Amino acid sequence: MAASGVENLDVLEERVRKLEEKIFGPLPKDAEYPEVVSTLASLGGQLGSALGTRDRMMMVMKRLDELERYLDPSYGEAIELSDSLKLDLVLAREEHLRSQQQQLNTMHSLKHVLDSQHIADATSLGDELIQISNRYSQDEGSASEQNAYIKDLLNQYNAIISSLTESFIKMDEIVTKAEIAAIPKKSQD
Repeated sequence: MAASGVENLDVLEERVRKLEEKIFGPLPKDAEYPEVVSTLASLGGQLGSALGTRDRMMMVMKRLDELERYLDPSYGEAIELSDSLKLDLVLAREEHLRSQQQQLNTMHSLKHVLDSQHIADATSLGDELIQISNRYSQDEGSASEQNAYIKDLLNQYNAIISSLTESFIKMDEIVTKAEIAAIPKKSQD
């Protein structure tokens, strides 16, 4: 056992060295390019000493195999369920399964629409869609410019109307004063 463990370690070490050669090439191994094996070994030692002082972590590490087994997606498939339990699971999802079946039937009845020539030709309409999109963007810009121009014209119109209204009010006041001044005064007998 110990000999095969040492052999496995030697094989792993050789594979890492080959990987280093492929990654770094003939570059010298220094602080910028440390050897991966020695770095991994020192990190493993630091991790082991850090975990050795924490009892809870050691308990988790001892049960790591069990944890991996529970986290495996195929774990639930291996458990044998009784027929009554399977029936309860199906009945609990009955409404969902019926809606899925109804949607599948609808999809099947509309399959001829998906297989139609119009849908098949849709991919060739990409360039035309881009042209229409660009035209829409241009029209939207033109419409914004027109809106700004019309708003400016309306503001000018409102300013002219306000000016005319003020002028008419002043003229009305002047005319009213002139009419009052033109009325003959009654003389007292």
